[in-house]
This record gives sequence, C-alpha cells and structure tokens, in this order.
Amino acid sequence: MAGVNKALLPYGTTSSAPAIVLPDTALFLSERGSLTKNYFENAVEQLNRQYDAIRNLAELNEMAFGASYNFVPRVGQTYHLYRKPDGQYLLSMIENWSAYEFVVSLEFTADSVWKDIASL
Repeated sequence: MAGVNKALLPYGTTSSAPAIVLPDTALFLSERGSLTKNYFENAVEQLNRQYDAIRNLAELNEMAFGASYNFVPRVGQTYHLYRKPDGQYLLSMIENWSAYEFVVSLEFTADSVWKDIASL
C-alpha cells in the first residue's frame, strides 16, 4: 500500500483501527421526508384558506356592487346590506331595518372593496 494516503481509505488498515460505522441515512431521510411533507401540506392548506377568503370577499363585493342604493359610498363608512323579498339586494345606511332581511354590515375601503365589518 505504498503511495496511498491511509487516512482517506473507507476502512481501517490495521487491526487496532477503530470500527467505521456508517450513519443511518435511511432514518434521516424518513424523518426529514415526513417533515418536508408536513411543511408542504401546511403551505397548501394555508393557500387554500387564503383562496377561500378571497373567493368569499369577491362574492360579498359582487352582492354589494350589484345592490341598489341611491348614494355615493364614502370610504370608512359602515353600510348595511339587506335582501328584498324578490331576492334583490339593497345597500342602506339604516341599521336594524326590519323591512328587509339583514345580510351583513359592510365598510367601503380605500381600495374600492367592500369588507365585512365582522372580519375587520
């Protein structure tokens, strides 16, 4: 074994050399694999929650912009969305109006988006 650097060999060259124990890479891969899987599952779940929130906000805005009202909404003001007996929506400044079915209280934001007061 002349000319070979014994320190670089993957095995001992004498009987008194310490035993070479290879690390358990399978255990590492299984642990890290499950952690990685959990990370991506949580990320997808978070994206799904964000998607649902945006979809609900879009539906709420569709109802509010499709509602009938005779005023120009002001940013930061609270308005109330009601459903008429014919199924149409009415946006009003009147709170607790018993003439129609109450749907939700809204605030008009600077982004021109209607947001549910309960979610703010």
